[in-house]
Amino acid sequence: MRTETTDSVTTEDVLNALGRYARESNETDRQTATQLGVSRLTLKAWLRGVPPPQRCLLARLAGFLRRVGYL
Repeated sequence: MRTETTDSVTTEDVLNALGRYARESNETDRQTATQLGVSRLTLKAWLRGVPPPQRCLLARLAGFLRRVGYL
């Protein structure tokens, strides 16, 4: 899915960055989900890409990933 978010960052870009962060950080899925304000199950679903995050949550994810240097 090629949905655009802010600053021409796509849903795919955000999910790819989230996947890299999840693999490379020393955090558990639960810790990452807590930082994002979602459940662990929601995070796991996003990492699988089904269903993709809603547009309002994509902006939050993109902001988080920018702060931690992944976007």
